[in-house]
Amino acid sequence: MPFITRVRVENYKSIAHCDVTLGRFTVLLGLNAAGKSNFLDALRFVRDALADGPDEAVAARGGWSEVLRRVPEPATSCTIRLEFHLPAIIHDGEPWVGRYEITLAPATTTRAGPDAASGVRIKREFCEMHHPSAKSATDAEHFLVRDHAGTGRRQKLLGLSRRADTEPFGELHGTLAEMFFYSPALSNLREARPNTPAAGKLDEDGRDLGPALAALGDQERERVSQYLGVIVPGVVEVGPTDPSADYIAARINFATDGDTEPHIFRAESMSEGTIRAIGLLTALFQPDARDGWIPLIAIEEPELALHPLAAGALYDALTEASEHVQVLATTQSAELFDRKEADLSAIRVVAAEHGVTVIGEVDAVSRSIVADGLATTAELLRSNQLRPVIEPPAQPNEQSEGEE
Repeated sequence: MPFITRVRVENYKSIAHCDVTLGRFTVLLGLNAAGKSNFLDALRFVRDALADGPDEAVAARGGWSEVLRRVPEPATSCTIRLEFHLPAIIHDGEPWVGRYEITLAPATTTRAGPDAASGVRIKREFCEMHHPSAKSATDAEHFLVRDHAGTGRRQKLLGLSRRADTEPFGELHGTLAEMFFYSPALSNLREARPNTPAAGKLDEDGRDLGPALAALGDQERERVSQYLGVIVPGVVEVGPTDPSADYIAARINFATDGDTEPHIFRAESMSEGTIRAIGLLTALFQPDARDGWIPLIAIEEPELALHPLAAGALYDALTEASEHVQVLATTQSAELFDRKEADLSAIRVVAAEHGVTVIGEVDAVSRSIVADGLATTAELLRSNQLRPVIEPPAQPNEQSEGEE
């Protein structure tokens, strides 16, 4: 089961309203500036707000003026709601389910609008968790916080963070904190990093690629090598440089017809597409993802710097990885789905209408056109004819149990 099954966002950046279901593998597909990254950042905002506090999460994004929706009229608060399965807690063989929702607003406002340094008021925070066979609200664990704006460090934390040491809320807090948002810098992917006993985990910004490759198991490293061999013909092996050295980086063995011995290329000698593909594959097959410690991996533009012919191998790698970790990706290229076995139900179309982001499943007309072979998904996207199905806004469930 996917970890996050449904996301509702209101008034966050360019998103006025969206209600999006997610599967094990979901791709947000849309043109430039449609708002794909803003949807991912709404999830990342929840993680950051739980880890560092909502004040820090807002400040890291440039203040409320950068967080709240501006058009067609300025918003005064934003809401993010997640529905989830929690495999860390099992009841009769099934994971617990629940929802978590926060509504945040500036603590103070001015005539010109929210003050970027005004702090955060928690207008509403609600969490409910229960096992699938629960028959009434009394079988659920829940809490509700209203109009909270504390002054001390702990009082500024979200209610879920203040319950991080209690069950079952601690399991949810820990799982949300482990969501992995992969957005690498090219220089970080090429950099040799210290080979220490604590090394081995890939950073979200692409640092420690060499140590992360060294930490892969034999099976995972073989899968990375096989996929890269399809993306970059001639590659026979991917791995770290000398594992006994003080600093290690990514390395490939490359062979062409007639070569008796493969050529060795270090990260600094690889093309941008090659090193980015290695980083992506390592992120997907890293031990923490394979073993369930990472519940969700979000990736922006996985096809960046790759030839369109690599899309088939990329699609296979993403879908294989989704067997052990939920994968959420954004792309402005529909080549990933220009193949017979591609599942259009994994697509969520993202479009900008009058400066506002709308997100939804592929509409029935577009599905029919692709199924009948009249046009490909890429052709519909390029002609701006790929349209989302928009769900009307749903009213939040204003329960009052567990109020602080």
